[in-house]
Amino acid sequence: MIINIDRKSNFSLYYLGSVLLAILEQVTVISIEDLLSEMQNQLKEKVHVDFIYYALDWLFLLSVVRIEGGHVYYENKKINSTQN
Repeated sequence: MIINIDRKSNFSLYYLGSVLLAILEQVTVISIEDLLSEMQNQLKEKVHVDFIYYALDWLFLLSVVRIEGGHVYYENKKINSTQN
């Protein structure tokens, strides 16, 4: 699912995650509905909401975002990839 050669590359979690992060860097907190709407506007094509939720899940697992009360919070943390 992270990379799928049978789909367009702009449906990969890497790409969708980067678009989500670009939006969150500007606002730091946004409602899920507004985030979905902004994603559709920036992608300029219809993307199934499941793909956006998968990207949010991936960013949550990386501790980059936090989701509480219907809002997404950007956890602007520096990650050191050399630490385990």
